[in-house]
Amino acid sequence: MYRFLLAASCLTLLPAAQAANWLPSSPLVQIGDDTDIFFDSSFALEITDNLYSAASAKAATNWTVTPGLALEYGKDTPISLSLTAKRSYVYFNKAEFRGLEDSRDALSGNLRFASGGPLTVTLDSSYRVSARNDNLALDGVSPNVFSGTLVRQANYSHAIDIDYKLTEKIKLSTGFTNSYNHYLNPTITHVAAVPPVVAYDTYNTNTLSELNTKVMPLSFDYQAFEKLSFGFNFEHTVTDYSAAPYLNTITPVRPALTSQQFKKDFYGLTAKGQPTESGKINLTAKIGYANSRTDNGPTTGDLAYSINASHVLTERISHNLTLSRDISPSATGGTSASKSYTYVVTFAAMSDMNLNLSVTKSDVVAGSTNVGTMVYTLGTDYKYNNHLSFQASYSFTDSKIKPVTSASFQQNALTASASFRY
Repeated sequence: MYRFLLAASCLTLLPAAQAANWLPSSPLVQIGDDTDIFFDSSFALEITDNLYSAASAKAATNWTVTPGLALEYGKDTPISLSLTAKRSYVYFNKAEFRGLEDSRDALSGNLRFASGGPLTVTLDSSYRVSARNDNLALDGVSPNVFSGTLVRQANYSHAIDIDYKLTEKIKLSTGFTNSYNHYLNPTITHVAAVPPVVAYDTYNTNTLSELNTKVMPLSFDYQAFEKLSFGFNFEHTVTDYSAAPYLNTITPVRPALTSQQFKKDFYGLTAKGQPTESGKINLTAKIGYANSRTDNGPTTGDLAYSINASHVLTERISHNLTLSRDISPSATGGTSASKSYTYVVTFAAMSDMNLNLSVTKSDVVAGSTNVGTMVYTLGTDYKYNNHLSFQASYSFTDSKIKPVTSASFQQNALTASASFRY
């Protein structure tokens, strides 16, 4: 608890310290005219009645202290670079959750070349450690995998994006993205003997697959109007499945994976910009057809889309609608077909304070499992000054899992956080 009080006290004293000129001018360190180094940190408190996202709910309170540094080089110049390094320290209020306390790293980098000519090249790379179950639960992974713990993962993503303007109205875009994950520190479960089977040990990740996904996009965009462009998009996706950490003291031979590889080709049309003269509507849409297959199954095709539309109702109220439908590889080694709809209303209560209400409905079909989920979130964010901001939210999740209805669960979560950048 002393760590919680110390972190809260520090965040409380920072505005006073700034007002009294106890802190130097931001950024924390400045090297020449092009390089700035910032102290980028946050503190978060979460209270939930279902920590493991499971039918047998466990209430818990945790707080996370995240110190970090951010470097920015060449902002608004032809070659710019940004680097961020953070480490989160997670603590729980009960002794039974002490085994879940850990540190989680998050590293990211962005290098952009934009000389003002026809060519723009962007490189992105990130590494992030997560410990959560809701992403697996909402995909229909068996709750037995959780085994009273949070599933830890190391998530990697590396991408290059290349844009080239062929003419004033025609732009060609291509690139390459590689993302993959590894499961960390799996939990060992002891299974008692049931004659004639003797006792054995198993990892909670035995039934999971790690995914290594490569995406190669190609798109043409035509600036048909001043604020609206149309185009064609093609994406080729290849995902390799590999078995997650596995342990079985009786049968050490790992069973063969159901699938070794997933492939998908998407062909679609795109639209981007403001379709009305008022400029109050912003649209980003990609609609087309996706052919997908695994190495041991037939090719299937279906409609796929990603649509985001935002509209300014008044000076203070705006709303946003996001629709998506796609097929993707599943953590259980097969494929999952998903549909998602999100509606968000934002109210600018003050110039530095926003209120947000969002509703998300998602349906995921993975094999014989069908997961329907509703998520309701009410939140607010307040910008105290250029360095300090506060956020708070309440969310309610209602997930119904078929045909194993006993695995369905609900979750309430209340979060409060503060972010400081200097």
